[in-house]
Amino acid sequence: SWLEHLPYKERVGGSSPSAPTIVSWGRTCNTCLVIELVSGDVRTRIDPARGGRVVSLEIDGTPLIVGEEPRHGSAFEWGLFPMVPFAGRVRGGRFTFRGRDYQLPTRMPPHAIHGVVDDVPWTVASNDDSSVGMYCELSAPWPFRGEVSHRIELRASSLWMELSLTAHESMPAQVGWHPWFVRPATIESSFAEWLPRDEEGMPTQPTSANVPDPSSPVDDCFTSDGSAVCVKVGERRLSLTSDCTHWVVYTEAEHGICVEPQSGPPNEFESALMVVNAGGVLRRWFEIAW
Repeated sequence: SWLEHLPYKERVGGSSPSAPTIVSWGRTCNTCLVIELVSGDVRTRIDPARGGRVVSLEIDGTPLIVGEEPRHGSAFEWGLFPMVPFAGRVRGGRFTFRGRDYQLPTRMPPHAIHGVVDDVPWTVASNDDSSVGMYCELSAPWPFRGEVSHRIELRASSLWMELSLTAHESMPAQVGWHPWFVRPATIESSFAEWLPRDEEGMPTQPTSANVPDPSSPVDDCFTSDGSAVCVKVGERRLSLTSDCTHWVVYTEAEHGICVEPQSGPPNEFESALMVVNAGGVLRRWFEIAW
């Protein structure tokens, strides 16, 4: 990935005569600055200290992403944040890998949810007028060693993001993003296939039967055919594209809707693990265009 090719000094915040602008605040920083990227009438703000997330995206001063408010009870109820090393729920927070059982924190009891990096500080490796690159180490409560990088670019008519998970030891893994779009918002696309939920809210086998309308109240996982998902936020139409294989759509909250690209479905650890071997990289991208 782009991070793997940075000289060591740049990765830890040093400099060299030809180095780009590098800022590094470290994982223990509680007062990190928010980075703002501007392109014409578009502004986006990224907070490395708050899980490396996009905290705002505005066009002509109109917000598209839900900002933090006191009523939000957790880090995964606002912004646009990365989900690593698993996306969505893991049943009971439990999984088995290569004959050993593991228990994750159950942040949405009784299940684990949305990975372990959305509420930890990320280190900034690169930053210029149109992009920022960040990384964080995978550590407890995740039981496997690795590193995650998140690159965000504000382009002429889109916000482009890339997540890369580098495994230092073999591990099951997923990556994904969790954007909250402000209301009023409507999903104008349909899906050909979905994964109905069981009695505990976990996806089952994919089917083309009785696929729900994603503009109705849903909390479901759909498979991707590679085409864009269109979302209307206020009067602005957005086109969401990704090389992820699944989209989770959540429209049951009053303050926003979520359209989440994921490299696999929720609870994939229970059924069909994606394994990243030591030294391997899992990489996916996500773009929001207008």
